[in-house]
Amino acid sequence: MTGTDDFPPAAQRRISGFPAGIELTEIAARASVSAFSRTDAERIEHVLISIRRTLAQLEKLGPVDEELLEVNPTAGLVIERILANLLDLIVDVNTAVGQGFGARPSAGFTESCEAAIAVGLIDHVLAEELRPVEGPHHVVLQLCLDSDPGQAEAVVVRAVSAFQDFERRAIAWHGQLGRE
Repeated sequence: MTGTDDFPPAAQRRISGFPAGIELTEIAARASVSAFSRTDAERIEHVLISIRRTLAQLEKLGPVDEELLEVNPTAGLVIERILANLLDLIVDVNTAVGQGFGARPSAGFTESCEAAIAVGLIDHVLAEELRPVEGPHHVVLQLCLDSDPGQAEAVVVRAVSAFQDFERRAIAWHGQLGRE
């Protein structure tokens, strides 16, 4: 790694004021970036592998329609837990990214997204798709399973689309980090 120029523009701005407005020398900034790339980047890579595998497992199930839910009533509960797990994994990535650039540890989804937005990993639109206004996908799915199973498929499709978008962006962003 040659320095902060290897990072997305939003991350470069954050590094220049890293941490909390304290200016670091170029050598100190590089050391901070190098520490991030050796530890947090590996953690992010492992979480992205988990996200990729989990999404692949969901895709293998096929459509989460009423037929599947009738034939296998536990499928809905399993899928609900998978969606909750995916959201947790996304929070892990966002938190690691934020902490790697000097953000304080996040207290949950919203703060983790703010950190990820600040360094250019995601934007506000994706953050809202990852956790829509009506509630986290897994909670909305749980409500659908209880009251309107016919809506389950649409909930899962929307969730998977958002999680796949996150995965693509995170892989691209992670690739910009480079390795020493």
